[in-house]
Order: sequence, then C-alpha cells, then structure tokens
Amino acid sequence: MRSSRLIVFAILSILLTVTQARAQGYLAPSLGVAFANPSAQGRAAFAANLGWLPRTEPVGVELDVMYAPSFFGNQGPYGENSVTTVMGNVIVAFGGEGRRGRFGFRRRGSTAVRPYVSGGIGIMHQVVTTPVAANKIANDDLGVNLGIGVMAFTARSFGVRGDVRYFRDVVSNQRGNTTDIDFGAFHFWRGSIGFVLPF
Repeated sequence: MRSSRLIVFAILSILLTVTQARAQGYLAPSLGVAFANPSAQGRAAFAANLGWLPRTEPVGVELDVMYAPSFFGNQGPYGENSVTTVMGNVIVAFGGEGRRGRFGFRRRGSTAVRPYVSGGIGIMHQVVTTPVAANKIANDDLGVNLGIGVMAFTARSFGVRGDVRYFRDVVSNQRGNTTDIDFGAFHFWRGSIGFVLPF
C-alpha cells in the first residue's frame, strides 16, 4: 500500500511541474470497452484524461483514469468485480504547426487534427468476488499502458478523441488468490471515444 501511495504521489508531482504558460490544458471524458481478456468480454469502461500539451511542442503529459465495473462478470452487485487504473503518461502528438494551428493541431479543412501516442506507469486496482462464500479479493498492482489515438477539433472550445490502449500489470501483490485468474500476467485492451474540453 505504501508503494502505491508513492507511485500516485510521483505521478501527481510530475503532472504539476509541467504546467507551463504555453501549454494547453484539456479534460477528456470518454466511454469505452475493455477487450482481449477472457474476463472482460467487451464490457463497459469509463475513462477520463487530464493533460497538458504545448501548442508549439510535440511532448506533453496526461493523467489517465479508468473505471471498468463488472470487469470480471456480474456475480455480485454492480461494481463488485471491477478494474480501476490510474496512469501517469507522457504523450507525443504529431501534426503541430507552431502558432499557425489552433492548439498546435494540423488543419484539415475546417477541422484541426492531431494524432498521438502515449504511455506510462501507474496503479491497477482489481476487485474479484468469487462464487464460493462470496470471497472478495482486491489487489493494487504496478502497471503500464501504451496507446495510440487522435484528437480532432471542429470548434474553438470543443473536440473529440478516439483512443486504443493496452494495459498490463508488471508486479502482482496478490495474497490468498483462490481463483484461476493470473494477476501477475493480467492484461487487456481498451478502446474509447469521448470529448475534449480545452482550458
């Protein structure tokens, strides 16, 4: 638990130190699905990204938070079998044109487009309720993620974002696991689409 708190503190510290005057902040809530995992089976995942991306430079940072209720099935109440991730990422965006494009995005007609790649490290929290005696197992593991996507703006203060991202835990802290789920090799993909609100 102490290592999890240190990781979260380090992520927040990095994000707070990169808020430069020429950076463009944004909030991007999105709705997606988790897939490519025997348990996920395309169930819903709710995500939000808070980031800063310079208008004239390709590199920024963002905080990616996801909550996937009933990830492991619906054996218990809503959210009893869930996955939550908190990731601090570096984002590298393409298509910037210095000060000529709105938010540094490349113009395609009336739409500003900026594809990107991003990845980083954080915490993966898994909760599983087993059928036997309603036994609940909760783990906080160190995880990594890597994604590609695109952001597009059709108005000055509104945009859309599509993202495909891979998650995997790299250190398992499981204790007393009586299920057939291998948390040490736990991984899945998330596809999402949502809005981008610059500030």
